[in-house]
Amino acid sequence: MAKEVIKIMVSSAVYGYENEIQQICTVINSYSNSKYEYKTLNSHIGSIPPIPGLSNADSCLRAVEDCDYFFGVILPRYGSGITKDEFDKAIELDKPRGYLSHYTVRIARDILAQYMYLDIKTRERNLDFKFKPTPIFQDARIIDMYNEAIKDGEPIEERKWAQEFGHSSGDALVFVEALFGDIERFKTDLDKLTK
Repeated sequence: MAKEVIKIMVSSAVYGYENEIQQICTVINSYSNSKYEYKTLNSHIGSIPPIPGLSNADSCLRAVEDCDYFFGVILPRYGSGITKDEFDKAIELDKPRGYLSHYTVRIARDILAQYMYLDIKTRERNLDFKFKPTPIFQDARIIDMYNEAIKDGEPIEERKWAQEFGHSSGDALVFVEALFGDIERFKTDLDKLTK
């Protein structure tokens, strides 16, 4: 009997983190049992087919629609914006989702909040705030992605978790193991969310 495939979309964030993305996808794909197996959808590893007549960005958005679970990776680089579009699509579709976030994103968020907002508690924007890219952190829009991912400002019981990584080599894979390693449990939890 064929195994049921659980499609995990790993967001397209990649520049400067190609090895980490490759490892994440490889590890997720390695988990299976007699009933289930994962298939990661990710542009970097080539598992998202370019759909004839659609742009690369639209092919990635189609993969978000087709996946069973969206796994967003938030990095200190903004890139082309495809990752942001994927995040927005996953949120719009209310896809079951989880996030990894490079630790520098939270640090930048904490430091820049005093400048980005007139009132930190209400997140009232400071329209005069301008951010200049640095080698460590590229774009303040990454903070908006992070806030949207974790549902910042929502009641605590509705918020999402963004697991930090980048403190030490391989720490992202510890979370990947915790989330995806027990495929039977993951499938049971996923089924509860989609019913």
